[in-house]
Amino acid sequence: MQRRDLLRLLGGMSALATVPTEELFALGEATHARLRASRSPLGFFDAHQMQTVMAACDRIIPETETPGAREAECHRFAEKIVADHYDAARQKRFLAGLVDLDQRSNAMAQKLFVDLMPIVQDEVLAAVEKASLAEAQPAATFWRDLKYLTIYGYYTSRIGIQEELEVNFYPGRFDGCAPIAGS
Repeated sequence: MQRRDLLRLLGGMSALATVPTEELFALGEATHARLRASRSPLGFFDAHQMQTVMAACDRIIPETETPGAREAECHRFAEKIVADHYDAARQKRFLAGLVDLDQRSNAMAQKLFVDLMPIVQDEVLAAVEKASLAEAQPAATFWRDLKYLTIYGYYTSRIGIQEELEVNFYPGRFDGCAPIAGS
């Protein structure tokens, strides 16, 4: 799957949430704006949890010829959405998923997820995805939330919109009464 295809996926995923895509986009943009305005940590995730989310997001959308999820601050975006918009049960599931990442990492390589090489992090995330798909309700899993928040955060960030998708919302100056050269 190409990264640009992920935007279409985001639109499709919004239908699952029964929230219009425009509202999801507006919420995403507003969340990024609030995060830019306040550089202080929210405090919902502890330092290790934040590092784990950052590492996982970075493996979901890594840096290529364009910046990845880390540069788009998807980890901060995820924290804000989980803290402000998830109910207590879903927050608990998300935090338990972070613990599960470390447990799987420890079982696989005797290290925490953040201390693994990227290729091993990918193997851990692939195992989490496989386990998620085996669930009776794969949409109600930590993996679905993490992946969704990464994609959602990335494609509503300036990096995702302007550098990845190359959307220019400001086409430039318009001079309606300017003389045309040569006339």
